[in-house]
Amino acid sequence: MSGKKTAIITGASGGIGAGLVDGFLREGYNVVATSREVSRKLAPSGSLVLLDGDIGKQQTAASAVEAAINNFGTIDVLVNNAGIVLTKAFTDFTAEDFGALFSTNLLGFFYITQRTVREMLKQKSGCVVSITAALADRPIAGVNGSISMINEGWLEFSDAESRNRVCKRWHSL
Repeated sequence: MSGKKTAIITGASGGIGAGLVDGFLREGYNVVATSREVSRKLAPSGSLVLLDGDIGKQQTAASAVEAAINNFGTIDVLVNNAGIVLTKAFTDFTAEDFGALFSTNLLGFFYITQRTVREMLKQKSGCVVSITAALADRPIAGVNGSISMINEGWLEFSDAESRNRVCKRWHSL
């Protein structure tokens, strides 16, 4: 393969995600960029593979990991950037709203991170970065984010548990 490092970036079609794609490419990385409509927003290249898909679906995570391994041979960095925030009052949330938040913010994080870490453990190297909203522990006055905070708070708790239980192992990757 190319010998360059490879990053997978979720939520890559706009905002922070698109900026991360540009930054990693400028730094000489290969990138697998995924989001629901990434192919409509970015142009593929020899160092950039675009993957349209809902990160809350297991198949999207499997396809992203397979694309990195099949195209570039390695996964060195995973950036969990995909996420949604709905700023409705708690009493206005619907089951569909909650389902969308749970799927993207929790299942998406779980599916892609688990598959990627399996590959990183085989390689004995890698780095996972998760971008979360500050609403979980630093609410903003006047912004309704109660359900979003629950989801993002779970990610923060999950990260803290990982650090407490497996920090030494992660550092040894």
